[in-house]
Amino acid sequence: MSSKKPWVDGPFELISSTRAGTKVSPFVAIEARRKLIICTQKGVKTAGVNRMAEEMTIIHNLILRIINTVYLQCINVEKSPNDVQDFVSYAIEWSKMVEEHHETEETEVFPEIEQLAGVPGLMRANVAQHEAFHDGLHAYMGYLDKVQKGEEAYSGEKLKSIIDSFMPVLREHLSDEIDSLLRLNEYDRNWDEWYEKLMKKLLGRMGDPKLKVST
Repeated sequence: MSSKKPWVDGPFELISSTRAGTKVSPFVAIEARRKLIICTQKGVKTAGVNRMAEEMTIIHNLILRIINTVYLQCINVEKSPNDVQDFVSYAIEWSKMVEEHHETEETEVFPEIEQLAGVPGLMRANVAQHEAFHDGLHAYMGYLDKVQKGEEAYSGEKLKSIIDSFMPVLREHLSDEIDSLLRLNEYDRNWDEWYEKLMKKLLGRMGDPKLKVST
């Protein structure tokens, strides 16, 4: 029996779970303060750069699955007017998640990678890709904000058109970033130690010591 779920696996294609060199183990995604932390269950373990790429693949596929649900249901929800505002809130939370995810990368993750690798600008191409879909993402957020405030009528066709304006670029970025992480194997550094410290720092801000990544 196929494991594909047509309501979340498209139209924006998921990233192969084998890109990091091993099959991604089952996971639990925990959202805390709209920041995503991945907790992998016991199973096949990866290390260093491959571990980073593996867990980033999980996060990126979560981003893709959520926007796929928004895209597929944005017109259908018009048949249930009482559900529109809940749907809009759901769609807005996705954009906040994406924005915070990329802000954390630009302000903390990428600079630390460049410092450890000893190569200034190493992740510059990834930041440029963030900028490439920035306007479209903000158009999405701006439109939904107006709908939520009652300043504009909801239109599934309009929302779908806005998503089409930036998601192909965002999808390409989510895939390319996995390759960028895997290329860090070219630099002989203790990526495992750095990654553990990074995760502890990010998790520590959430104020919940029970949240942790697998080791």
